[in-house]
Amino acid sequence: MEEALSARPSSGTSVFHRSCFAMNTRFSLVLVDIDPERAEALAAEAEYDLRAHERIMSRFDNEGPVAELNRCAAESAITPSHELWEILSLCRDYWQRTRGAFDITLWPLNHLWREHLKRGEEPTEQAIAQARRQTGFARVHFDETARTVRFESEGISIDLGGFGKGFAMECLAGSLRAQGVGQAFLSFGESSITVLGSHPHGPAWPVGITSMFNPSQTVHTFHLRDASLSSSGTAPFNRMAGPRPFGQIIDPRSGRPVEGYRTMSVASPSAIEAEVLSTALLVTPRQDRAELLSGFSIISAVEIVYHSSAGEFAPSIEWQYGS
Repeated sequence: MEEALSARPSSGTSVFHRSCFAMNTRFSLVLVDIDPERAEALAAEAEYDLRAHERIMSRFDNEGPVAELNRCAAESAITPSHELWEILSLCRDYWQRTRGAFDITLWPLNHLWREHLKRGEEPTEQAIAQARRQTGFARVHFDETARTVRFESEGISIDLGGFGKGFAMECLAGSLRAQGVGQAFLSFGESSITVLGSHPHGPAWPVGITSMFNPSQTVHTFHLRDASLSSSGTAPFNRMAGPRPFGQIIDPRSGRPVEGYRTMSVASPSAIEAEVLSTALLVTPRQDRAELLSGFSIISAVEIVYHSSAGEFAPSIEWQYGS
């Protein structure tokens, strides 16, 4: 994905840019027509808030609440903080609304496939079946009265991943709007983007989806205004020889990675829903996607599939929803 600042701002327009490393990727913030001193303060506040969200949602922080949940929730019910309870409840809601296509409990399957494909082999059906017994949001039990969470068995592990980025992005955008910011561009590693208002040189922020194999080639362009965009793709665990490259997106209902090279990009008014749907749509059969989307308010979505020809991969838009 390419960011949308190629057009020069009109004369007299000031553009402020800051970036930092957070949530395991590069976060960028662009503010338009804001006093430099105020922009610095807003950027510092955004970074502080990002760190706070990361402490709550990262599974890599051994002292953090998600790591504690993953260690202990199979042994006894855990009382998460108010914010983590709300996040987990949201994830449960999206799991239900996507009919299981979005699931934050897939780490055992992800780990299994990653380790085997590093060695150039597929896991056995027995190993896949064992990992599937440790996944599935139905195995995460909520006590609404006590506000506790408990895992059904050992080995279950949650990974908020892209959802966490969408949640943080939505909170940051809301904070900027509340402080009167009318134009801004927020990006997590270029795969998760939120814009406020219009581009300083036009009515919308043009964001191009570039080829997985040729970054100089733009395959599709979204025009965003007060919206978010998320892209998920099957960048392979390991480019194994042969016609069946396996990507990093696991279908929760089969326990197997989505095959082939493909990306799904979703534009939505909500950064959270863009993240949820970019993954959920990728694992949902095309004939079922329109029905799934009937419960959401999205702007548009595009699936790009890469076909091999003469040793090269050519992109093709093979499914599109909305404008």
